[in-house]
Amino acid sequence: MNRKGVSRKPAGRLRVGRRTIDVPAVPSMTDAERSAPPGKPPGACVRPTPIDRTAVHYLDSVRAVFRPRSRDGLAPGLERFIGREDTFRHVGMTETASEGTQPMMQCPPNWPGSTTWVSIRDLEILEILEDQDVRAG
Repeated sequence: MNRKGVSRKPAGRLRVGRRTIDVPAVPSMTDAERSAPPGKPPGACVRPTPIDRTAVHYLDSVRAVFRPRSRDGLAPGLERFIGREDTFRHVGMTETASEGTQPMMQCPPNWPGSTTWVSIRDLEILEILEDQDVRAG
């Protein structure tokens, strides 16, 4: 309140000089009567459920984040791509001793030339993108 006992919070009509103008009411963050909106607690974020890796088929491309399971055998220069979102394309299958047959994804062109494929188990798939086979029909 100012010295005349009138609140300076704009709402309704406000006098400016000799004129009176309409001012929309805007809720203030410091209002005591304002209650917290119902819903989620502050700071809680909803993470979408990860996409099933078995849903990736031969010509699918995916929007994914590179998160290698093992950093021991990581090719030099790939550390900077960990946690970064890129688009990968399914190019084939490979046989591994521990995992069996698993899909391999083609790395984006901005990755180092020494790394052309990455295992799908090292990717957190965010979205399956459409990829059409231009050879068909």
